[in-house]
Amino acid sequence: MTLGKTIAIQAIVPRVARGDDRITHGGYTGALWGKVVQSRISLFLGQYEHGMDDKNRLFLPARFREKNSHDRFIMTQGLERCLFLFPPGAWDSLAKKLDQLPLANKVEERAFKRTLLSAASEAEVDSQGRILIPQMLKDYAQIRKDAVVLGVLHHVEIWAKERWEAYRKKARASFEKAAPHLEL
Repeated sequence: MTLGKTIAIQAIVPRVARGDDRITHGGYTGALWGKVVQSRISLFLGQYEHGMDDKNRLFLPARFREKNSHDRFIMTQGLERCLFLFPPGAWDSLAKKLDQLPLANKVEERAFKRTLLSAASEAEVDSQGRILIPQMLKDYAQIRKDAVVLGVLHHVEIWAKERWEAYRKKARASFEKAAPHLEL
C-alpha cells in the first residue's frame, strides 16, 4: 500500500465511524439530511394572537402543537412578565442546565430555581388545541383576554398583548444594535 492510500484510508475511517453519508452509502443518499430536517422541524417560530376564554384556556397554534411530540408542555413564569412553555425534551435540557448552574452566589441560585420551578406546571393540550393557564401564571403575565403566542426557537412564550406590544417597541433598539454583529 502506498503512502497516499494509507493517508486516504486514515481520513475515511473516522468519517465512517461517525456515519458520513458519502462514505457509508457510496454517495449522498439523504440519510443524514433527515437529521438536518428533523432539527429544523423542532424549532418554534412565528407570532400568533389568540383570545383566552372565560376558563383561562388559550388556543395553541397548530404549528406549535405539531412540533411537540407529546400532548403536553411545561409552563412556568418567564422573564419580562411573559410565560414560558417548554416541550418535555426542552424542559429536560433546562433541568440539566439548572443542575449545573454556575452562580457563585448560592442564595441567588436557590432564589432563581425556586422562582422558576415553583411556578411550573404541566399544560396538557385538549382535543380542541387549547391549554389551561393557571390563575397564578395568568396574573403574573397580566393576561386579561388577548394574548400573543411567540415561537422562540426551543420554547414558546405567551405574552399579554399589551405587554408584548410595549416590549417589542423597546426591544427594537436592541435588535437594531445587535444586527450588525450578526451580519444580518
